[in-house]
Amino acid sequence: MKTKFLKKHISLMFAGLFSLALFTQCDSPNTANDAANDVEEETEEAADAVGDQMESMSNDFQAEQQEWTTKIENKITELESEMENASAEVKPEIQQKIDKLDQQMDKLENSTEESWQDVKGEVNQAFEEVDAEVDSNS
Repeated sequence: MKTKFLKKHISLMFAGLFSLALFTQCDSPNTANDAANDVEEETEEAADAVGDQMESMSNDFQAEQQEWTTKIENKITELESEMENASAEVKPEIQQKIDKLDQQMDKLENSTEESWQDVKGEVNQAFEEVDAEVDSNS
């Protein structure tokens, strides 16, 4: 996983840099080793905290993505139900709304954590437009 890779390399990098700085400032090797071990431990803790935060953000993204997927799926199901009882004149309009939501679903499913905020805004806007159109036609 990316976070383990980052933790290890960040820990090693900081431990090396701090150890080097401490070795050049300490009088005895034991003091330098103790200080280096302390710095390495603190660096690992900091890297773990960063990794935990990244994992939490990933879980939040996935939960929010699933919430939007469910919301859109429910609206599509509702529109399909309406289309069953709709007149031939109204069916193309309903199908157009379903198609619009299907396009947004594709974007949602292909989104990444990096693109999520942009995709979420676009999906939200399209969903609200379709929802407003449905409400105004009711």
